Amino acid sequence: MTGPGSAHHSTSRLFLLVTAMVTGAIVMALEILGSRLLAPIFGNSLFVWGALIGIILAAMSSGYAFGGWASDRYRVAAVLAWLLLGSGAWTLLMSWMGQITILKVAKAIEDPRWGPSLAACVLLAPPAFGLSGVMPALLRLAVVDMGYLGRHAGSMIALSTVGSLAGTWGTAFFLLSWLGTQTLVASLGVIQVLLGLLWLQRGSGRVTKLAGLFLTGLLIVVWYVFGQTPVVAGVVHQEDSPYQQVRVRDDDLFRYLVLDRTWHAVMWRSDPTTLFLPYSQLMVAAVALTPEPKRGLILGHGGGSIAKWLALVWPQLELDVVEFDPVVVQMAEQYFEYHPPANHHVFVKDARVFLRDTTAAYDVIWVDAFARHLVPFHLTTVEFFAELRRKLNPNGVVSVNLASSGGGGDLQRANAVVQTLKTSFPTLQSFGVKGPWRAHLTGSENLIFFGGAPIDRMSFDDVVIRIQSQVEARRLPPEATALLAAHHDKPWPPGLTLTDDFTPYDLLIGSQVLEVPPDGKP
Repeated sequence: MTGPGSAHHSTSRLFLLVTAMVTGAIVMALEILGSRLLAPIFGNSLFVWGALIGIILAAMSSGYAFGGWASDRYRVAAVLAWLLLGSGAWTLLMSWMGQITILKVAKAIEDPRWGPSLAACVLLAPPAFGLSGVMPALLRLAVVDMGYLGRHAGSMIALSTVGSLAGTWGTAFFLLSWLGTQTLVASLGVIQVLLGLLWLQRGSGRVTKLAGLFLTGLLIVVWYVFGQTPVVAGVVHQEDSPYQQVRVRDDDLFRYLVLDRTWHAVMWRSDPTTLFLPYSQLMVAAVALTPEPKRGLILGHGGGSIAKWLALVWPQLELDVVEFDPVVVQMAEQYFEYHPPANHHVFVKDARVFLRDTTAAYDVIWVDAFARHLVPFHLTTVEFFAELRRKLNPNGVVSVNLASSGGGGDLQRANAVVQTLKTSFPTLQSFGVKGPWRAHLTGSENLIFFGGAPIDRMSFDDVVIRIQSQVEARRLPPEATALLAAHHDKPWPPGLTLTDDFTPYDLLIGSQVLEVPPDGKP
């Protein structure tokens, strides 16, 4: 066994503190990035964050124990070098193979708890283990005078925590938006490898140094040859917003907006204003169910399809559009031909915050903020729907879109939303609208709900007459008439009533329905 020996004297205190700060920053940066790596496959639920935090904590605790044990048995500089080189190599591998690995895990384990737990374990546990093992090794070098043990340990841990804070804020607030997920993960891997090489030169034997340099060179060559991310066919633009991965894709006929793993908007490239998705063709019919609509509100912008159509067909309608992701707003204008006219107002805000702050009242409100795998729980509660009702004019109508697989956990989810929606809108007209592509392969459908005072007074036949008359006047899409056949006649089974205090929403997403992409490609 070999103690730290001369490394006590050859390693400057500044270098020790810098190492502590950098490794603390990288651990937290990887945790934040882990959420972005898992989100396109597993979503952003509490289960995903619970899996990430739990796996990171478990890896860190075992890393601390291993680092302390190893630094008492071997050269401390060599221990630091190999911990950093190992974690750096794994991080580079993660930037290359991360998405493929997560997809394989998702196919093997569909449970919403243990799927992300295993994925986080495979991707993030090794670098978190190695980076955490650095701290006890640094303390072994830093404590020269036992009379100042508390001071040395305190300053080292404090600098590491400052680094963690910098890594958290720097990644979440700036770096992720500037660099994107994969580039940032690869950059963190390079920093760890370089730091490991510096430690390798400070206290390792000649054979260890040569072996480390050889393996590092081999890693660089492999990364250069194989590690470049393949270009996905048809991708026009891709970036990471503060909330999700945003992609714009093209094929011969259409342009698509993809947020994480969900297809959110489809636009005819030859006719950008026409509504293509059947759910939107029916959802806009809400404007025909209220007399003389003057002001509308859309919660959930996407590619701006509904707002674009309203600007063309209902140009007199003053419209407020609310979207929480600024990048999505930018994509709608830059790639989906939505150019807000003077009477359209786009707000980058959370829907609940907007409803709380606005003093406006609306004749029509469209709630289109739900995707199959991304359901903001605070937009499903009694309190939210009560706020919607308060913002409606006396003869106002609300239209809600909820994606569903038609069975399993999604059916429980739909029952809960209906039960909760009825606390403010006792009478609902419900429709199950299939998608335009290969809908027979799954039970997937968009559930469209209409509610409000006019719906309370009208029968379904009255709804049909109103919609058909507006179709004939060319003020609704012609497809809306045929989509009325998707009407739900049977009463909805009772479900949970969701509140701000009690919304076990992730428990209701029990079925893992694969989103069928328009072109059949991932």
